[in-house]
Amino acid sequence: MPTYILDSSAILCFLLGEDGAKQVSELLQQASRGNAIKILLPFIALMEVEYWLLRHLPPEEVTGIMLRLESWAVRAEESYPEWRHQAARVKAGAALSVADVWIAALAIIHNAQLVHKDPDFNKIPGLKVLGLPYKTKEIAKQCFDSP
Repeated sequence: MPTYILDSSAILCFLLGEDGAKQVSELLQQASRGNAIKILLPFIALMEVEYWLLRHLPPEEVTGIMLRLESWAVRAEESYPEWRHQAARVKAGAALSVADVWIAALAIIHNAQLVHKDPDFNKIPGLKVLGLPYKTKEIAKQCFDSP
């Protein structure tokens, strides 16, 4: 069964209705039909989405969005030793953020396609990706830099 990993940029793309949201929606629909595909959400991508939302919305609204997200036909993945070791190997070979390293490592472990809007993932040899339309560096910086 094909497996997909959603990066935080793909989750936010869907939630905010950005370019590429339709592709993410189609994947979520396929996953909800049962055995067509499997979608995994890395713990660190969920944390990034939640902190981004908390910076822009009232906490009670964020709680509702996160509960809705957790009801999707996906599986949240929490850390485990094999994943940590793979993340260390990815970090040793590419200049990426710690969050991106964890996300890429999960895709490598599951031989999954990483759904993302971040050109930094192209630095990882052999990583299977489903790239969504990229944000400009300025927009991406606004999304994840502290105010």
